[in-house]
Amino acid sequence: MKRVPWMRLLRGVALSGLILAWLGLACRGRDGSAIAATLYYGTPWLLRLLAGLLAVIVLRHWGFRLMAGTCLLLSVLEGWHSFRLDPVPSEMTGSVRASIYNAGRTLESDPATWSALAEADISAVVESGDFTEESWRGFLAAGSGMEWKTFGGTLLGVRGKILGHESLGIYNRYRCYRVRVSLPEHGEFMVIVVDVRSQPWLSRDQAMSGVLQAAGDDPKVVVLGDFNTPPESKWYERWQGKLALANNAPRRGFRETWAFGVPLLTLDQIWTGSGWHAQWVEHSRHGSDHSRVRVILKP
Repeated sequence: MKRVPWMRLLRGVALSGLILAWLGLACRGRDGSAIAATLYYGTPWLLRLLAGLLAVIVLRHWGFRLMAGTCLLLSVLEGWHSFRLDPVPSEMTGSVRASIYNAGRTLESDPATWSALAEADISAVVESGDFTEESWRGFLAAGSGMEWKTFGGTLLGVRGKILGHESLGIYNRYRCYRVRVSLPEHGEFMVIVVDVRSQPWLSRDQAMSGVLQAAGDDPKVVVLGDFNTPPESKWYERWQGKLALANNAPRRGFRETWAFGVPLLTLDQIWTGSGWHAQWVEHSRHGSDHSRVRVILKP
């Protein structure tokens, strides 16, 4: 007699999860409204896969099982598309290494990560948090050969020169810094550092339009940011043909960058102009819920 309530509860959870999974599928790429965006961002392929698996196991009605099986298949296909086991390129001379890392405001207390951030020629950090004078000196020493610039809670380091910068964001919507840098052997070009608010119900129209305008027509532009928006979102439609997603480069593992190493969402992204070709992309785990993304770019 005690099993019946628990089984009913489990079936209710499975049915609710299945409905949410299908609503998330229906909202894919249609995140123009608050409800659609919340459902879309809240039902990544891994959660839909688990919802479909549970529904297949506990729901008895053939219609629900068909829905669950279809949801399961679509989620497996999406996960398969995300996962790659590409060979590491043998030739990377003359390339530029660029990275983006959301430190979750823990960077000052995580000295082990400081030297890792210097493993790139262009290294952006959002939500870097505050530093004491002593810890900032230690941070600069760990990144020997890098010139660092701080924009409040955002950092940019280059293995070259930072020539100038300007803030183009909108308060309480997104941060956007356009920085002109110079790297040996690669000359001058623009780097855009972006941090979009995480609330899914906020429209991304201003942020995506502003970043695209900031990138301009520079073919060597590099855009680094935590966009808090999946790359398949409708807000990237106007980017097509103008900027390329470097996260889609050859890699080993899943494309997703959040959360805590579990492949839920690709929030941390690197976009480039037509003057770059992404050879390789890799993730590394540090002290944040976000993975650090580093790409190898070839002119």
